[in-house]
Amino acid sequence: WEDIEGVRARIDALPAGSAVMLDLKTITGYFYYSSEVGPISSSADVDAVDDLITYLNSKDLYLIARIPAFRDYHFGLNETLNGLFMVSNPLGLWMDEEGCYWLDPTKDGTLTYLIQVIKELRNLGFDEVVLQDFYVPEGETIKFSGQRQQVIDDTAQSLVPACATDSFTVSFVAQSPSMRIPESRSRLYLMDVPAADVGDFLAQ
Repeated sequence: WEDIEGVRARIDALPAGSAVMLDLKTITGYFYYSSEVGPISSSADVDAVDDLITYLNSKDLYLIARIPAFRDYHFGLNETLNGLFMVSNPLGLWMDEEGCYWLDPTKDGTLTYLIQVIKELRNLGFDEVVLQDFYVPEGETIKFSGQRQQVIDDTAQSLVPACATDSFTVSFVAQSPSMRIPESRSRLYLMDVPAADVGDFLAQ
């Protein structure tokens, strides 16, 4: 947003149908656009981002929004019952090495919140949302009784029917090659996996 005109010039140079991905939410739970679901980031020019989204919608492009899913300091802090707790302190939220709280995907409040965010992005004209941090962290200090991968698969199976449409895709960044992708409009993204190693990653 510091060079919005330069960004527009690069957008204008893209071939029709090109995919454009925007990161629209911080791991601390603040939004880079005028969200009605959560707090707005004070470090971003939100008006410029809103204008950019409108401009992108006027082009023949495939728009992707990327957001953290279960990593959200603000929502965890303010909706404590939806967070992951510590084994040593059942009343204390678990915090990762970057000082962020994580949400418990088995909680109804977590699912409701994610659905609200995804639908808001869909209504803004995005063609797809990609959910990062879509897993339950491992560790003996985290109080969690469910089977992690099964919980993640079940949550994905709930999110896609609730949010995906014939023209809107709900996708996930893979933490595990065994993640079960829901049928309908959904896909799996791989991060930090060299192209030559994709086969080995998926065979794990």
